[in-house]
Amino acid sequence: MSDTTPALTTPALASGRPQRPRTQLVATGFACAAISMMMAGALGFYMARRHASGPYPGSDWLDGLAVPNPQFDYALLTLGASMITAHWALWASRRQDTAHAWTAIATTLLLGLGFVNMVMYSLNRMGVEIGAGEYQNLAFATTGLALAVVIVGLLYLGLMGLRSLGGSVGQQGSTAFGAAVFFWDFAALVWTVTWFTVYVVK
Repeated sequence: MSDTTPALTTPALASGRPQRPRTQLVATGFACAAISMMMAGALGFYMARRHASGPYPGSDWLDGLAVPNPQFDYALLTLGASMITAHWALWASRRQDTAHAWTAIATTLLLGLGFVNMVMYSLNRMGVEIGAGEYQNLAFATTGLALAVVIVGLLYLGLMGLRSLGGSVGQQGSTAFGAAVFFWDFAALVWTVTWFTVYVVK
């Protein structure tokens, strides 16, 4: 008589890696909220000083300073184009289309660098000098803050794009890259509001 012992089966365990929520996207959202408060304070102070500059805030505020609007408009269009290519890169990354993702990320970074170059060129044409006047000081400060947000967004986008294509392509990798694209959209919004306040309303 043979002794038959039923085989014990061990149930399959879930992966040891915890399924964390989208912490990077949430952290990016908190960063955007903090930057929004900072920019709201800077632009609010700018507008308050503008209205206190004289009976004709526009002309009294500028004091004969020429603002090269076409160059700033071209820069804004370039930034808008980079948003489209950034979402193209995200779309390609989620579908594991490495060739299109690389192309879109490279195009986005080139457009972002072109935007920064256009803004610096426009500021040089304006001849904005710190200490030359209150408008120059505040315009330089608010523009510098907005430009810094864009540069941080460009670096964030580049790093997360390389990470996504360096081995984390697919849904998992695109989550981090999606956070970077979200911040890039936010940076474009920050610049648009700053551009309208400082260089259109003046």
